[in-house]
Amino acid sequence: MIMKKLATVLLSFLFIASFAKAQKDNSKEDEKIYNKLANMYTMDKFAACIKACDDYIKNDNTARSPYPYLYMSMCYYSIFQDQESFDMKLYKDPLRKAVNFMGRFKKKDKGGELQQENEDYLRDLKKGVLLELANLNDKKDIKMLQSLSRDVAKNYDKDEGMLIISGVYLLRADVKLEGERNIETGMNYLKKKKSEDNLKFSFDDADVLSQAFIQYAEYLNDTKNEASAKTTIAFAKEVLPNSEKLAKYADNMK
Repeated sequence: MIMKKLATVLLSFLFIASFAKAQKDNSKEDEKIYNKLANMYTMDKFAACIKACDDYIKNDNTARSPYPYLYMSMCYYSIFQDQESFDMKLYKDPLRKAVNFMGRFKKKDKGGELQQENEDYLRDLKKGVLLELANLNDKKDIKMLQSLSRDVAKNYDKDEGMLIISGVYLLRADVKLEGERNIETGMNYLKKKKSEDNLKFSFDDADVLSQAFIQYAEYLNDTKNEASAKTTIAFAKEVLPNSEKLAKYADNMK
């Protein structure tokens, strides 16, 4: 019995030691990947960086690293912002690719540390997405509006504001069932947080959320659902009681 316990303890120590070594090796590999990709990205070598990221992603030994997905997203977003400098036949739908690789990056960054380190980029990407959604809506580019809205819902699936906004644009693109589902999901997240007294948002998230409520209310007004629009804004003010945008919008509805 004693020998059996000793063997179990020894195996536990060996497992812990092996795990620690694997973690250390992964950390070294991550650092190597980061240095290579960061250098290419900083020097605006976006095409080369995308190729390197793709190679890492396809390699079983490096596919778990979050860095290739992050830099793939960053490169495609940089290309989206400077399309005149690139052959867009080779880099089709760069913003959608930036959003989708961002979503994959978040899944690889399970602890969220790298997301915190790269919050400036993630904030810029979100702003760029919102601007492009508005632009596509203004241009009545229904096909692209539908595609980007779906990408938003998929990759910002825990972000109440982005879910509601994606739902509104899908409604405007005449994809009613999917749009309503996105809005309902976002609203349910908020109702749950409200019931748990957990309505704490960063400045940026609160701003996006207030935009989402206003856009949804405007859609409801446009479709002759004024009572639902007022109910939506009333709930919005409960969620974001300090939002000047919502207060001003509510005053204009009276």
